[in-house]
Amino acid sequence: MAFDVDPRWLGDAAWPGGVPFGDASSGAEPPYDLHAPPVDPPIATGAFKEALARLASGVAIISCWDGATPRGLLVSSITGLSVDPPRFLFCVRKEASSHDVLVRAERCGVAILAEHDEAEALRFSSSSLSHERFSPEAWRLTDEAPPTYRGGLSTTTCTIDQRIDTGTHTVFIATAAAVTLAAGQPLVAHDRSFQRLAL
Repeated sequence: MAFDVDPRWLGDAAWPGGVPFGDASSGAEPPYDLHAPPVDPPIATGAFKEALARLASGVAIISCWDGATPRGLLVSSITGLSVDPPRFLFCVRKEASSHDVLVRAERCGVAILAEHDEAEALRFSSSSLSHERFSPEAWRLTDEAPPTYRGGLSTTTCTIDQRIDTGTHTVFIATAAAVTLAAGQPLVAHDRSFQRLAL
């Protein structure tokens, strides 16, 4: 499954026996500056992707307007940054189709998905299904707000306050302006697939 945003879904084969960062028990100094990238980035990157794939997380659709066109993508790299002020933090890969639109946008919608939203998650994680996004039955599309999902566990209208360049990704910090909540169980991303909580 090819996801539009999160690098941990793209992984290569894990490094056999662990990450090649040296043996701390030997007492020898590492062959590189501890604050610099490892000597062999391709191997370390592949192993790190595998490590991230094992991190279970909730998923959200980030939406915004591109002129009169609704745009959006799926992220699993979202977290609550603070309560006062009420802020989200999420990361978007620069190669993602909606990245540049989000960089220009002043506002965005954040829809935290429920377990019954898996079909919508697939629409926003696969470019081949992009023509199925933003159906009027599933989305409120008005000039007064960013595109707003009608489902999910929560939908939040946000102002994008900061955009931080981190190389391959941009970190977005967004402040909530309005929140709608619903009951349900979360949709979870784990090991490159969608999962549900076992109750």
